Amino acid sequence: MIISVFIVSFGTIPYAFLTTNPKINWLVYPLACIQGVGIAMMLNTSTSLISDVVGKDSSQAAFVYGIYSFLDKMANGFLLFYLISDFSDNNSALRYIVTVIPVGSAICTCFFTWLGMALYADKMAKISKGASLIK
Repeated sequence: MIISVFIVSFGTIPYAFLTTNPKINWLVYPLACIQGVGIAMMLNTSTSLISDVVGKDSSQAAFVYGIYSFLDKMANGFLLFYLISDFSDNNSALRYIVTVIPVGSAICTCFFTWLGMALYADKMAKISKGASLIK
């Protein structure tokens, strides 16, 4: 997860400095590829963490993955709707939104992953082994 934060940051932060200068605006293509690799790494890591939560309880797996997917789509849809409707004419605001949101999300994701592992690692180990949490 930490590696993906660095990759996302490396591919995203230069967006804040791109201009309409034809000598450097082509950089958006390799930067988008680098950013996409980092985001894909975070997505795969978060999906594998969800499978750790589900553990061996396959009867609830579809519900957990469904809720995760639904909330992900709703959050992204609302965020894009409000950002596009409010800032579509403001180039400098869009530049900072495109830069700050992916990097901030990556940092928050890494922090909450660390926090979850620090606070709930024992419970997660029991769940994935199929042991009961109630004694």
